[in-house]
Amino acid sequence: MIYLGEVFNTNQLEWIPIRPDIASGVFGKTLLADDIKLVLTRVIAGGRFNMHRDKYGHLFYFLSGEGLVWVEDKQLKIKPGLVVQITAGKLHAYENTGNQNLMLISVNLAVRQ
Repeated sequence: MIYLGEVFNTNQLEWIPIRPDIASGVFGKTLLADDIKLVLTRVIAGGRFNMHRDKYGHLFYFLSGEGLVWVEDKQLKIKPGLVVQITAGKLHAYENTGNQNLMLISVNLAVRQ
């Protein structure tokens, strides 16, 4: 677990496959794992996160690359600077449709009991 106040080089963190049960070609480096989980995410060309629902909300901030993102019945073209907020329980997915890595910051909000 990494806490605020620490300084670290993300190049020293390993890319770990994210949710291989519902995603392919999606890798992450966890930058914060507390009440809010913050993950630097890399999606290789052709990689995707299949449609699914989570019990927690997300915020995706797309940094580079191109692709498509779905929230329920809406489809948007991904471009750098796009922010997508997903409410807990909403159906969502994304995929890299380009030839380069798709990079994003994924913020996962903690599940409240």
